[in-house]
This record gives sequence, structure tokens and C-alpha cells, in this order.
Amino acid sequence: MKTHRIPKQSGGAFHVDGGETFDVVTPEPRQVADLVAFSRSDPSEAFSQSYTRDLNGKIRISEGDHLYTTAGEPILTITRDDCGIHDVLFGPCTEWMLTDRPIEGGVQNEPGGCRENLALAMAEVGLGDRPVPDTMNVFQQSTITDQVYFDVRESPANAGDAVTFRAERDATVAVSACSAKGIASGTTLTPIDLRVPDGTEVHVASVLDGPHESTRGV
Repeated sequence: MKTHRIPKQSGGAFHVDGGETFDVVTPEPRQVADLVAFSRSDPSEAFSQSYTRDLNGKIRISEGDHLYTTAGEPILTITRDDCGIHDVLFGPCTEWMLTDRPIEGGVQNEPGGCRENLALAMAEVGLGDRPVPDTMNVFQQSTITDQVYFDVRESPANAGDAVTFRAERDATVAVSACSAKGIASGTTLTPIDLRVPDGTEVHVASVLDGPHESTRGV
């Protein structure tokens, strides 16, 4: 396994074969990551947040749970989980959400969110024609209070926490280091690391500075 870094406010995409595993790691506390996945045999079949909630029967997923596609088929399985709390309620942050966004100590007004950065990374691996689905928000704690209100809370992730996924089929995966400053990730945004099988190319891109060269494992 090799480690590849997704810089803050960036996205990365890679191919993974069925049966292989990869890790999503937060090097610093609290940093949230957004994840989507697509079937390589039929890229129109993508990770579905709603079917993942429905078929697991829960609003948080962890070790042993599957990520399901729009066809109701498992595409990834969580096989190990240091954090144990991940959101499958909240959509990816996007540029209009981050424009004039009030945060502690000021206002966030920077171009690009997870939706834009994931789209750029997906284009680097041939999925530029695919819409970005609602994401699994790795390390994000969201809940429903009073059976009515949606509440995002501070991420419980510690530095070095990792989630291991096993691919249930040949897939393309995209992951972003969340761009939203605030309650979940805090006001200091940090990178996300990927540990992927040897020889896997991770294509990184960001609205802030465009596509990068494929990252090398470190």
C-alpha cells in the first residue's frame, strides 16, 4: 500500500479492482472527507446515499456496512473503522454554499467546494460527463434532533483515524478534503490521505489551482 495526499480543498480520484482495499485517513483532527464511487463496468451506476441509508437501515454507517449503488448493489464495504461516525445525510458542500458563509472569526468566501473538486478529479479519470452524486461524508457527525431538525456537529475524528474500504467490484472512487470551514472540520482546513494498492495512480485536482500531476505514493 502507498500513501497519497489530497491537499486541503482538493479532490482525488483513482481506480480500484474488486477485492482490493484502500484507506481514507485524516492526518489532522476533525477534517472531513467526501467520497463517491462508480461502477467501472457501467459508470451510470454510482454510489447512492439514500439507498445506502435504506438498505443498511441506519443514518450512520461503520464497520461491516456496505455502500450501495443506484441499482441497489454493494460497491464498497467498510472493513475497519477507527472513527465509527460518518454522515450519509448531508450533501457535498458546493460553491454557492461557501459564498459569504459565516464562520467563527469572519466569513468564508472562496471558490469551489467538494462538489466542484470531486467533479474535476472525476474528469481526470474519464468521468467528466457524470454528475457528482450525494456523498458519504467520512468523519462527519450529523444527526436528526427532536425527530425534525438536521444538525451538523464537530467531527469526532482524531489525527490518524482511518477507514478501510473493500471494493466489491471494479470501481472508480473519488475523495475530497472538505472545503467547508465551520462546525464539522473547524476553521483550519487540512489534507486527507489515501492509502491505495501499490501501482495505483491518484489524480488530484482543485478549483483553486486546477489539475495536478498524478500523485506518487510516499
